[in-house]
Amino acid sequence: MDVKSQNGNIGAAMVTPIFQDRSKLVCETGKRIEYKPSTNSLPRGPGMTSPLKLSIIISTYNRREVLLSQSLPSIFNQDLSPEKYEVIVIVDGSTDGTGAALHELHPACSLRIIEQTNQGLSKSRNTGIALAEGEFVAFFDDDIVCHPDVFRRHVDAHTGTEPVVVHGAIFQAPGMSASILANANETWYHRYNSRLRASGGAIWPEGVFLISNSSTPRSTLLACGGLDENLPAMDDFELGLRLWKAGVKFKYLPEAVAYELSVKSARSFLFKDGEAFGRTEVLLSRKYPDYRHRSVLLMSFSRTVWWRRIPRRIALQMPVSPAHLLTLPIWLCEKLCRFPVMQKTGLFILEIGRRFTEFRAAIKEAGSWKNFHSEFAVRLPVLLYHHVGPPQPGTPPSLTVSPSKFERQIRWLARRGYQGICPSDWLRWRNEGKGLPCKPVLLTFDDGYADLAEYALPVLRRYGFGAAVYIVTGQLGGTNAWDEARGCGTHRLMTAEQICHWAAQGIEFGAHSRTHANLTALTPEELYTEVLGSKTDLENLLGEHVGSFAYPFGFHNKRVVDCVRAAFDLAFDINPENPGINSLATDPHLIARTMVQPGDLTIDAECRVCWGHSPLQRLRAWLRVRSRFKHAVHAVFGGAAHS
Repeated sequence: MDVKSQNGNIGAAMVTPIFQDRSKLVCETGKRIEYKPSTNSLPRGPGMTSPLKLSIIISTYNRREVLLSQSLPSIFNQDLSPEKYEVIVIVDGSTDGTGAALHELHPACSLRIIEQTNQGLSKSRNTGIALAEGEFVAFFDDDIVCHPDVFRRHVDAHTGTEPVVVHGAIFQAPGMSASILANANETWYHRYNSRLRASGGAIWPEGVFLISNSSTPRSTLLACGGLDENLPAMDDFELGLRLWKAGVKFKYLPEAVAYELSVKSARSFLFKDGEAFGRTEVLLSRKYPDYRHRSVLLMSFSRTVWWRRIPRRIALQMPVSPAHLLTLPIWLCEKLCRFPVMQKTGLFILEIGRRFTEFRAAIKEAGSWKNFHSEFAVRLPVLLYHHVGPPQPGTPPSLTVSPSKFERQIRWLARRGYQGICPSDWLRWRNEGKGLPCKPVLLTFDDGYADLAEYALPVLRRYGFGAAVYIVTGQLGGTNAWDEARGCGTHRLMTAEQICHWAAQGIEFGAHSRTHANLTALTPEELYTEVLGSKTDLENLLGEHVGSFAYPFGFHNKRVVDCVRAAFDLAFDINPENPGINSLATDPHLIARTMVQPGDLTIDAECRVCWGHSPLQRLRAWLRVRSRFKHAVHAVFGGAAHS
């Protein structure tokens, strides 16, 4: 069977090909590792058809007691006929006598034992895939206990000719001794299975996929190249994502139940797992650009509030991880975890320490703090202007910035090291993690007033700044009819010739609807015409893709956003309650902006590019109201007293 992705074959080019020779394996050091079949392996002579339906692959490392006393007995005690499944155990460098103990077992099914130097979970699983003789391959961890009907349910679920990944339910094993991790796992597995039941299975690309208690046609695994051996963790998630991209279906089987025994220590979870997961987040984001803005780790980093950034940076760049300081309180909470308050406290501290470990590992994988910041943690201030030019009668004062003040603001930004970018630069960084200067700023101009071509755009080009102008395409060369209808002053709008000229100079143009309508008040047909029509108008004029949109008046709802999302790569909001600072976590169709005011001082500009808003603006507004109130009181009561 040939498994194809949307971009072609997804096999060997994406991961290290797995070894195909079933008679022996060669480890990275060159030492040969003998293939040791069980004495109970069924004979398969020339011309004989293998009755095997299922190959069970288990990789183990120093868990002899759990593996032999609980996991393997449940594996061997299945109601599927023994001749229909085999068990392949890869002993991945264990030093606790696991291999010798396994050779003493004589189950009814075929048991094969592979002993190798420690090479990691992914490589061990790929070894099992290469050796498997069953039609389907199922993976189980060495701390998993299965119901007796799990194998039969997996085999029965593979019906039809199309390949499918079948994944069963996993729960925390009942009766485990109280611990922070055991209780946390119980909660996590409950949510995991509830989400799968509600959705009918893993929903990609946001899906979560656990490879343990899952089965896949062996031919499908071989065609896609097996598991990625370059990832220190989340190899099952990556495999699931790759199979989904190849068009393979996923089927959730809640009746196929397995239990995890939770033998992992809190220290291993904190340091070993934390480091592996932190490195993997970076590697996955580089391998799959669309994963960048789905990474929980990277999103949480981007959402950190401003006053936490400096202490966070100090903590993450310390020679020794702060997580080591948390081991003692975690240990104390572990000892007292029978008390609910200590259980919650311990889990809270453990999560903080784990996050420190993951972040530090991610920074190390990126190469340095500077590399990590430029690839994942850039913050973009977006400034909004309307009219730049001489004041026009009837125009609301807040919409006009004088040419001299505008040039002073651009000069100040340039001196501070800011560089003006275009929306396409932000989109490229969001998708690929590259292409932005150290201190980017995005200037946007709504409505496309003709004065921009005389007073604003030449200044931007003189300082080497990019920018974006949003055009009402039904009014090219006309006037601001939407403002005139409300009794506001008249402004000329940019002509088609001006737009084409400045587009050639590096200024990007986006759509601002056809008539500057309130999109939330339109019918679906009218909304489609305003949004898609403006995109078509502008693309026909410029002869190139138009990727961004600005909501007229800043008005939008879910219906409007969904319509814009289907047509544009980016969309810009205007909401006084939403600061104009954006990050990887920002919805690309709700990019925040802060509107520059004509009375802004240098300190206001500093606040806007640092925090996304100027608190001084509100303070001045409050003082103006207070002053007017005092004048009104004085006029009423002062005049009465005088008379």
